[in-house]
Amino acid sequence: MNDLGNALEQVIELARKAYEEKVVEVDGHKYEVESDGLRLLRHPEFPKNKVVLSTLTGMIDFIEREGNAEEMMLAVKSPTEVYLVGKLNDHGERPTYAVAQADVPEFRYERWYGQSELIIALQAAFVENSETDRDILLQVIGNLKESHVNSASDDGVSQSVQINTGVASVATARVPNPVTLQPYRTFLEVKQPESKFVFRMREGMEAALFEADGGMWKIEAKQAIKEYLETKLESLDIKMSVIA
Repeated sequence: MNDLGNALEQVIELARKAYEEKVVEVDGHKYEVESDGLRLLRHPEFPKNKVVLSTLTGMIDFIEREGNAEEMMLAVKSPTEVYLVGKLNDHGERPTYAVAQADVPEFRYERWYGQSELIIALQAAFVENSETDRDILLQVIGNLKESHVNSASDDGVSQSVQINTGVASVATARVPNPVTLQPYRTFLEVKQPESKFVFRMREGMEAALFEADGGMWKIEAKQAIKEYLETKLESLDIKMSVIA
């Protein structure tokens, strides 16, 4: 068979393998077969797609079934993201096998909310906890009237407003500042960190919350995630590093 015949036979064989495996090897390099040709796989040992999870429980389940404690570790990137990664390769890169991304209610701080909108948000996006100021804010906001906001007393730290206490009576309520609240901001398997917030009201029946803890809650949340994962892994007798 001449050189042209050999070349054609080689192309046909590569095409057959590509159809079956979607990956071919040419001159020691691996290529992925795509609709418009071949794409060089720079790191064929890395998983093509990482597994995306939404809970810490899901991450533990994945590790229990497919994890390799000697080759993998957990990295707590943020209060809402945990990555399962591998060891560094010769190029100084790590494969990512799975990521857990917390699904938390959205609440925008430093944004002015209307009365009804904020009442709903406080009940949906914040933990019900008698030791925080959530119920006080709900009482003040829920009984507030437009005219009462206009005549509010403001000393730059706290605000005093008149709220309805009955059918035909009103009382003056002083809103504490800063207020302590416990928003849903991390995975539900761990305790939600409490934080300080500045609560402000303005004309138009609007109010807003401003974060006032310097981001300390993020450190607390990541530490809580780390402790949760370490406890779960230990209970399964899996010795895997957790970095936060």
